[in-house]
Amino acid sequence: MSVPSTRLAVPADRELVRRLRLRTLRESFEAFRTQAEDVLVQEAQDPQYWDRFLADGACLLVTPEGAPEPLGLARIVPSATAGEPASIHSVWVAPETRGSGAGRALVDACIDWAEEHLPGVRLRLHVMEQNAAARRLYEHCGFGEVAPDPERPGQIRMERRSGRARPAVLLSTELLVRYRAVDREQVGSPHRDTAAHLDALEADARLHGIRIPLDLAVAEEFATLDGNHRLAVALRLGLTEVPVHVTRRPSSPRPEHAQPLQPGDRELLEEALAQEE
Repeated sequence: MSVPSTRLAVPADRELVRRLRLRTLRESFEAFRTQAEDVLVQEAQDPQYWDRFLADGACLLVTPEGAPEPLGLARIVPSATAGEPASIHSVWVAPETRGSGAGRALVDACIDWAEEHLPGVRLRLHVMEQNAAARRLYEHCGFGEVAPDPERPGQIRMERRSGRARPAVLLSTELLVRYRAVDREQVGSPHRDTAAHLDALEADARLHGIRIPLDLAVAEEFATLDGNHRLAVALRLGLTEVPVHVTRRPSSPRPEHAQPLQPGDRELLEEALAQEE
């Protein structure tokens, strides 16, 4: 099966993008805070609404094999605050294309665009807590859970490093425990942090190991860890080392889940950064 094609939307795609976005909000209204009726009101009040939709960051389109036109879209929008992650929004593919790889191709296209236009900037997205298929997609694209979003009830925030995945390094599980925001055996949401969920992750790890590397981002005075579920599983299995992507992150702003960088870890983490850089 061939890989779906992706491309950047251009001004001439204005009507196509409008049609896809309205279809998104009508068919998958439960996954988005914005409703189709809200968009119709906004476009009636603002003739430039769709021009700004296309111009703010980038809008990516995906066309599955054999389709006559794009059947999915996503947007990536830089933050107005220096040092904050860029946000991936509006990810959607038509139901008839799901299973074709269109969703993965779309998210990968966003990652590639960010690597070229926003080097070194982390990426963030939000997903409905109960949308297991979307969470799996984002995890396979390298995103890790950060925390539930207090401003978006029912949604969780996920982040990843910038750029396509590089070979991971092995780091001590004991070291990583110092940078976890929460112990997922003890703290979390009712949908994600049940014993059954961690049991399923553990069963997979027994067969295949930790397949998706954790993500440790290091600043001058702190570090942040994405992948606390996988770390909980590593502790269950008694793994002494786990695969990790280690990157640098700006010192400001300091996210809520940041943990103080331990002086004894700095030299080892600098060595890991040198391997990835």
